[in-house]
Amino acid sequence: MQQVLTIAGLDSLAGGGATADIKTLEEFNVFGHVLLTSVVAIDQPLLFHDLPLAVIHAQLDSLKKAVDFSAIKIGLIHQVAAIDIVKDFLTTVDCPVVLDPVLAFKEGDTQFNQSYQSGLITLFPYSTLVTPNLEEAQQLAEMTIDSVEDMKRAAKKINALGARQVLIKGGSRIAGDLAYDVLYQQGTYTVLEAPKSSAQTTNGAGCTLSAAIAALLAQEVPLEEAVRKAKAFVLAGIENGIPLKNQAGNVNQLAYYRKDVRQ
Repeated sequence: MQQVLTIAGLDSLAGGGATADIKTLEEFNVFGHVLLTSVVAIDQPLLFHDLPLAVIHAQLDSLKKAVDFSAIKIGLIHQVAAIDIVKDFLTTVDCPVVLDPVLAFKEGDTQFNQSYQSGLITLFPYSTLVTPNLEEAQQLAEMTIDSVEDMKRAAKKINALGARQVLIKGGSRIAGDLAYDVLYQQGTYTVLEAPKSSAQTTNGAGCTLSAAIAALLAQEVPLEEAVRKAKAFVLAGIENGIPLKNQAGNVNQLAYYRKDVRQ
């Protein structure tokens, strides 16, 4: 069985973050390991409790001694100093790396400062795929995105920052009846589209998507096929999500293989 590492925070609502990643990885029949960076209370405002750097170092040391990874997924790091720890680790591995550059959240208007964004960009050259959502892509590309053509231009700009391949997740934020994502690889754009979902159970969609892609890449599934399968997995999780009392809700990572929704 392939073993995949997620570097992530702990989401108190369990829709996103490390718990979502582990559930996703094991739904795809790979064994998930965790390097935990922080604990996050999903509320207004978001509350971050970062783990001490010594604890991050210790987790990583134990993982490196024990496991040969088939893929790595990177989500919330949150501390600028911890980015350097992760970067040093990436220089020692030879496997697919999926970087979800967490700069903005659906749950609030929190955005990390420029130094954090600059630090994340230093991880781009070590990443197989970078998967910003629309807000993150706007920040990284320093442009407004209102259309699929804008998404293509932004993907090319993010590629120029060092990202070898880019998946911009448009979701439902582009006007119209369809939800769009744009995959950029080797100078080629692939536009992925699907009907928009009206379900509000979207907490953790980005984490789940990137973890699913990492699981599939670990099994040597080609990138575009991995993205398409991961999107189907996430859509099933949204359509069969877990409602919460705050009018929002979580992606249900257990939905896809428990319903006849496979593509």
